[in-house]
Amino acid sequence: MKKTIINVTFLSLIILFQLVPQCFATPPKYRAGHEPVEMMADGVLARPLGLVSTIIGSAFFVVTLPFTVPSNSVGAAKQQLIDYPAWFTFKRPLGEFGTRYEAPKPSPIKKVVPHQGKNLKKTREKAKKD
Repeated sequence: MKKTIINVTFLSLIILFQLVPQCFATPPKYRAGHEPVEMMADGVLARPLGLVSTIIGSAFFVVTLPFTVPSNSVGAAKQQLIDYPAWFTFKRPLGEFGTRYEAPKPSPIKKVVPHQGKNLKKTREKAKKD
């Protein structure tokens, strides 16, 4: 029994090592996407680790929320602890490790000006009541 397991393992390794050079045999100009080894490593190792870091980062974000609110750093904490790991896990192309996360630009806030027409007095009175 033990000899059979050793033989099967040895045969599997021989077959595996015969297949590995074939994935490097395709010239780069004919490949679709990134290197096959990079894509496999990304799918098997990096994405699950990214998912774990997203979950842990979310937990740390909630724990540090009482400290980030008074210092007005909630946005920076969210970007580092949640946004970047989530982008790394879900939005980055498979096998691409060279790109860096760029935070989306916030839209400008429009200042709301009260109506300056005939009903200005009513608008001011209504604002005082609220």
